[in-house]
Amino acid sequence: MATNNLTLEMQREELIHELQRVDNIEVIEKVKRSLKRALAAVKRKEQEEESDHVTKEQFANDLYNAFVEMYRAERDGVKLKTAEELLNEL
Repeated sequence: MATNNLTLEMQREELIHELQRVDNIEVIEKVKRSLKRALAAVKRKEQEEESDHVTKEQFANDLYNAFVEMYRAERDGVKLKTAEELLNEL
């Protein structure tokens, strides 16, 4: 992980030095627009990945809650709906 951070820092410094040598405002504006687009694309991709996938922790928590609900219903004598009954509601 330290290697990745070092590589990132080196790349960032290299980019900063390149930008400092540019003396054309159009080039700087193009770089700025490109950077904004690239950052927005990365953010969109991260959001899509977060919304599409259930983490192991979320899945385990949901499963635990389902078992707790089943245990309590059985203990208290409450009849839960069957899977067939739930599907028929849809």
